[in-house]
Amino acid sequence: MTVLNIAGRRVTVDDSFKNLTPEQQNATVEEIAKRLGASADGNPTRPTVKAAVSPEEDERDNFLAKADTFMRGAADTLSFGLADEIAAGGDALFNPIFGTGEGGGSISERYSRNLERQRAVDAADSRDRFGYRLAGQIGGGLTGGAGLARSGLSATANAIERGASLARVAGASAGEGAVLGGLQGFGSGEGGFLNRLGSGGVSGAVGLAGGAAAPYAIAGGGAFLGSLAAPIMARLRPEHAANRALATAMQRSGKTPEQVARILQSAADDGQSEYALVDALGNAGQRMLSSVTRTPNEARQEVIEQLMRRQGGQGDRLANALAEGFNAPDTALQRTARLTQARDTEANGLYEAARRQAGAVNVTPIIEQLDETLQPGVNQIVNPQNNIAWDDIETALARVKSRLTDGNSQITDFNALFRVKLNLDDTIAKAEAQGLGNKVFALRAVKRRVDNALEEASPAFREANDTFARQSGVIDAVDAGRAATSGRRRAADTIEEFSAMSPDQQAAYRAGYADPLIARVEGAASSPTTNKARMLMTPKFREEFQAVADPEQVTRLGRRIGREQRMFETINQATGGSRTADNLADFDDLANFDPTLLSNLMKGQWKTAALTAVTKALNEGKGLPPRVIERVGRALMETDPEHARRLLTVASSTKMDDNAKRGMATAILNSMTTSAPPRILGQDRRPPLEISVPVPVR
Repeated sequence: MTVLNIAGRRVTVDDSFKNLTPEQQNATVEEIAKRLGASADGNPTRPTVKAAVSPEEDERDNFLAKADTFMRGAADTLSFGLADEIAAGGDALFNPIFGTGEGGGSISERYSRNLERQRAVDAADSRDRFGYRLAGQIGGGLTGGAGLARSGLSATANAIERGASLARVAGASAGEGAVLGGLQGFGSGEGGFLNRLGSGGVSGAVGLAGGAAAPYAIAGGGAFLGSLAAPIMARLRPEHAANRALATAMQRSGKTPEQVARILQSAADDGQSEYALVDALGNAGQRMLSSVTRTPNEARQEVIEQLMRRQGGQGDRLANALAEGFNAPDTALQRTARLTQARDTEANGLYEAARRQAGAVNVTPIIEQLDETLQPGVNQIVNPQNNIAWDDIETALARVKSRLTDGNSQITDFNALFRVKLNLDDTIAKAEAQGLGNKVFALRAVKRRVDNALEEASPAFREANDTFARQSGVIDAVDAGRAATSGRRRAADTIEEFSAMSPDQQAAYRAGYADPLIARVEGAASSPTTNKARMLMTPKFREEFQAVADPEQVTRLGRRIGREQRMFETINQATGGSRTADNLADFDDLANFDPTLLSNLMKGQWKTAALTAVTKALNEGKGLPPRVIERVGRALMETDPEHARRLLTVASSTKMDDNAKRGMATAILNSMTTSAPPRILGQDRRPPLEISVPVPVR
């Protein structure tokens, strides 16, 4: 090949040029000079010399040209391969005004000439200044990926910041890679629309695969580098490592700092100020606290003692919750005594008024009721009097009759009959206590007749009697409530019984219902391993509490019992189960050296000793040294809502920074991966301009 300098431009022609005569060589040079300003689309009919025109290497072999090469590479990546078309279009548009680029008769002609010029410069840069152009393209990929992530346009970065799983992130990244790859391939392609579409399809497929792999590559690389840096960074910045651990627990719990603060504030308002951050985070926080209590650190004893103290108060808190939830500040006996005293006091006043207004009483219907048992009419005539003794029922009825008549006369005084009523009430109560149901049945039939006689003699007595009966029903509701807590009683029966009662009876029923529950809670073992809340969370009590508890307290009661269950789960996770982990932690805490390692060395078991040493080194490299665990433990046991919110806000911002960095790294890798295929496949290397020049025939 022969290089010629024609009109300030270097032109390469083949060796046949040397075989021409001087006149022919001059003619050829003149023809080439003309063709440099004309279209390269010649259609020669004679033998031709092909000349490849390339940019002047010497003119771009300087600092400014190299900087321009870098910028052109960055623009190529950022514009999805359309930088040459954009530059050619700008030169063609403004050439008539500012003289930019190559001239021509029409904008189409100017665009074609400038496009060839731009592509020739790119080709020369790729060949002669490849490193500068590649650096620019890499810089463009970095800038483009970072820009997408920061502007919120990267689906991959958004998925990472939302805390999506790695599989979901990979899906988002694959879609993003396919779109970016398709755009890069389409923009970097040449020729018609179909050619560009094919190029975009190939690059899109590569981008899809690369995008799917990018999150795994970043996650794996980050985990590897993190494992190397964690032992050092955790000791240099323990607060940063602790914040990252807290943020991880919060993310797994699905709660925000504000939600956690509201949970703690609600617990404090309900009288459970012991409820801590670890409880609000649920299982994620409990598992993390388990690491604190089973690892040697300064906060270990402090955390365990705090857990023990609050579990020791579970019985008192539950008793208070039940008393308030059922509006039962007193015991069932105290409620019964108070209601009985109130009933008797009011009854005395009402009955006294009834006695003052009373007239003569007619006891004949009562005596007739008694005689149906003591002297059964016709049977007395058929069977003469015998000496068979009366049974207990007949004896009791005869005693009542003896107070009403002597066989010749009857009482007519209201007060005298009222005393008979009172005596009859005591007799019935005694028989009930002894379980003499038939005797109670017979005496109550007589009592109804006595009440009717008193009501007929004094209209006010009916009101007094109704009031007494109503208040007695309230007192009886206390015992009904006590019986309802039995496991033999179905929840549906309890709810039906309670629903049929008056408001006063329901209030008394709640007092009787809560009393045995409080007694069970207070009587349960005080060991930290005893969960007193569990007995209140059976299906029976879940249903009954909703119906029987005070309507204004039922939701609060449920929250309080649920929190007590959660607090027990926390201490059980932290200190329960096998003691092996605790024992190992104690041994590790006491020993300044590993006896196993020393024993292996003394026995000459070098491989085993080395393996033990490596294992300890790896354990030290987990990034959770004692100082970090101490901070995590004290933070998890925080009970102040505002302080907890501040802790989690700082931790969340640390996690968000980590996620943002990972998201940006993934987006950048995606951008760079998708920009590579069309350039690797040679689409960035534009062929040099070929000019066909007729060669005179000798």
